Amino acid sequence: MEFCWYANFALIALAVYFLCRTLFGEQEVDFSTLVRLNAPLSAMPVTGGAIEAQQATLKLRIPTSLFQQVTAFAFFFLFEFLIIGAIYNIRRVLRIVQQSPFTGEAIRRLRYTALFIGLLAPYNFLLSVAQAEVVHAYVPQAEQAFRMTWNFGLPYIAVAAVIYIIVDVFRYGMQLQQENEAFV
Repeated sequence: MEFCWYANFALIALAVYFLCRTLFGEQEVDFSTLVRLNAPLSAMPVTGGAIEAQQATLKLRIPTSLFQQVTAFAFFFLFEFLIIGAIYNIRRVLRIVQQSPFTGEAIRRLRYTALFIGLLAPYNFLLSVAQAEVVHAYVPQAEQAFRMTWNFGLPYIAVAAVIYIIVDVFRYGMQLQQENEAFV
C-alpha cells in the first residue's frame, strides 16, 4: 500500500506537467468520448450477416479556452483529492488492523474510505455532463447522429456499499470484543 501512496504522487506530478503542457502550450487539444449511435452502422459485410457497431469513439480537435482549462484542472484535482483520500484512509486502516482490527478508529477510517470511493460516482456523472456540453458545442446536430453515454459510476457505488458492509462487520466485532472484555 505504501508503494501506491508514493506512486500516486509521482503520477500526479507527471499528469500536472502534461496537463499544463497541453492546455497552455497548444492552441487546440484532442478530445474524445464514447457515444452510442442512434442507428447501427454496418461496419463490414460478413457472409450471412453484418458486423454492427452500436458504440463509437468521437474524436475532436477543439480550440483551448480558459473555461476548458479551468474545467480540466478542476476535474483533475477533484479526482486526485478523492483518490488520495481513499488511499490515505486505507493506509490508516491497514496500520490500525495490525494492532487490533475492531476499533472505533478503524471503523471511522473505513467509513471515510467508502465515502471517498462513493463520491467517484457523482464525479463521473459530472464528467459525463461536461463532455456532453463540449460535444454539443462543437458538433452541430449531434442528437441526430448519436447520443452520449452517461457514466453514473455504479461500480463505485457497489464498492462503497461493500465497504459499508465491512464497516458493519467491524462494528459487530468491536461490540463482541467489548462484551468479552467486560465479561473477563
